[in-house]
Amino acid sequence: MWLFLAQNHSAMTHLPTAAAILGAAAALVLLFVYGKEIAFCWAVLSITAFVTVIPTMVTGIAAAKGRLNDNGKPYIQSGFIVDNLPANARIHIHQILGVSGSVVAALLALLGISRLRGGNPNKYLVFVLALLLAILWGIGGHLGGKELWGADTFPGFH
Repeated sequence: MWLFLAQNHSAMTHLPTAAAILGAAAALVLLFVYGKEIAFCWAVLSITAFVTVIPTMVTGIAAAKGRLNDNGKPYIQSGFIVDNLPANARIHIHQILGVSGSVVAALLALLGISRLRGGNPNKYLVFVLALLLAILWGIGGHLGGKELWGADTFPGFH
């Protein structure tokens, strides 16, 4: 089961990241043009980002448990985030950014739910949180992708 989850982490990352980026774009548009449809899209994208990051986190924990660091040893993991050791540095930052983004995504999802229920969240707060989420997951995803698909993964292509 852990192997199946670990193998599917990279596939699971795309939907929440795309929803976060599109949600940030919708939040940016809402700063200048108000439209019920754009606000609806932002709210749905924010909720989608949070809901879809849950399986991403589960598969990410499985992937971290099964990965080896540059020294060929398993990542040292006492909790669900790898320990902050030099051998774990890249994956540790990747996980911290992912979890931080998940907290921001939860806040945005709550604001999105509020919007769908007729509320009108502060558009500047929404934009700042949406942009922060896109940046956290964008950088974190890049680091994770580099860890998986970096030059060391395919040494025959050097």
